[in-house]
Amino acid sequence: MENKETALGVAVVGYGNAGRQHVQALADAGSAHAVAVVESDPAAAARARADGLAVRELADVLADGGVHALALCLPPGSRTGVAEAAVAAGKHLLLEKPPARAPEELAGLLSLAGAGGVLAAVMFQHRFALPRRLLGADPDRWAGAVATLTISRPRADAHYRQAGWRSDPRDALGGVTAHLGVHYLDLACQLLGPPREVVPLSRIDAAPGIDTQLCGHLVFASGARLSVVVTSRSAARFEQLTVLGADAWLEVRSGAVTGESGGEPIIAPSRPASRLRTELYQELAGAAAGGPPLDVAALSRAAGVVAALDGLLTKPAHSVTEPLS
Repeated sequence: MENKETALGVAVVGYGNAGRQHVQALADAGSAHAVAVVESDPAAAARARADGLAVRELADVLADGGVHALALCLPPGSRTGVAEAAVAAGKHLLLEKPPARAPEELAGLLSLAGAGGVLAAVMFQHRFALPRRLLGADPDRWAGAVATLTISRPRADAHYRQAGWRSDPRDALGGVTAHLGVHYLDLACQLLGPPREVVPLSRIDAAPGIDTQLCGHLVFASGARLSVVVTSRSAARFEQLTVLGADAWLEVRSGAVTGESGGEPIIAPSRPASRLRTELYQELAGAAAGGPPLDVAALSRAAGVVAALDGLLTKPAHSVTEPLS
């Protein structure tokens, strides 16, 4: 295990479900560790202290030379000001998903980080489940492919209608698609490239702008086409991305990867999401220490999925807001 004096010191901003996942990943990273938690909610701050973590003010960690990076586990609509303050203090950024509300916001974050000379990463840990050779090595591999994405993550209506940020589309960005379907939608964009056409077909909302079911269609610059179904209205838990190309095919199902390309098998067994988050932190820590630059974890890789979300969630679709049982 690396000495904490030389490891990447991370302040986790927000100690909800995502924040706790970040702290767990940091505990296993070796090359990075949690210096502190920043949390304004008294109950969440008490949980952090009970977990043995120091709870500090944002201004305090920004002024601390032992804090090298901030993990922003905040609602998407509440991050920009904290990100600006972090970059001004010379801190690297790690954003929880979804990383931005629109392509313009993502471009602004990337420009901000570039001008400040800091690294910008995003917690799309499922990218680390894909064999590296599939990530952009051959842009023609999936030219003209057809693909399907099906995500079912059951959630009660109270999850999206409760008081707080999850019921406010300005803070939450959306519902099931933005927060649960987004991981595999990002995988599709990593494989197929940037979308050039996004068509939302139908949507059911728990509250205006907070989707619980969405169907859509994407056409990519490669000519590949993707049909998307994301729902929280089924009792099933199911995650599957299937891509069928001319001489290659790929399936990612519940984290396991199988397929074939050029006659060569593609096999990667499922690994715990906690382990994938740790690998992401290790890549960030290595880049911050002067090693290989950010690659899989890079925020710049999120341009495709942000454009996809923007099209699916903001373009007109057949949409119904109805009470859920």
